[in-house]
Amino acid sequence: MLFIPTLLISFVNPFYNTASVYRPAVHRRTSLFLETDLLKSLEPPSGGELKLLTHLNAGSWTYNWLMYISSQDTEEFDEHYYMDFFNMRTLSSVYTNPTYFYLGFYPDDINCKNGPKYLGLFELQTTKRIFNTKCIVENPYYVDSDSKLLDFKKSLIHLTDTAFVFLNYKELNKPEQLRYYMSWNYD
Repeated sequence: MLFIPTLLISFVNPFYNTASVYRPAVHRRTSLFLETDLLKSLEPPSGGELKLLTHLNAGSWTYNWLMYISSQDTEEFDEHYYMDFFNMRTLSSVYTNPTYFYLGFYPDDINCKNGPKYLGLFELQTTKRIFNTKCIVENPYYVDSDSKLLDFKKSLIHLTDTAFVFLNYKELNKPEQLRYYMSWNYD
């Protein structure tokens, strides 16, 4: 009877030795970095002109833009700007599930401290592999600068090509989004 526990201990003992256990050298991949300069922390992250935003970001930007264009100090804007911002603000509170994406377009040649030049709402239809454009709005702070709408489209095409999905912008063919549809369709 004593033979079995002795055999069992002699069998387990070599595996119990911690010096023979393989332990990979693990290096921390991230470290905590706090930026003390507030202006640097307000800069948008690098990595291209397209930035992924949340529905809360989209709602906040459109609210800020509505306040800007309705201010007495600001020049008058066309009615379609108000409708665009109200539509995007409403859509940002409705389309909140993970199939909807809000992308901001931050051109490299513009200092975008007042938000993205363009803000778009997109739906990813995974079964059909379609990236559907729902709505686009333009930032009123950059209305006087050159149009970057075609650059926005090229960035989106590059994004969809690398993700192997198709860009669809036929839903922009509605009265309030027609100028974006025409610009993208007849570039």
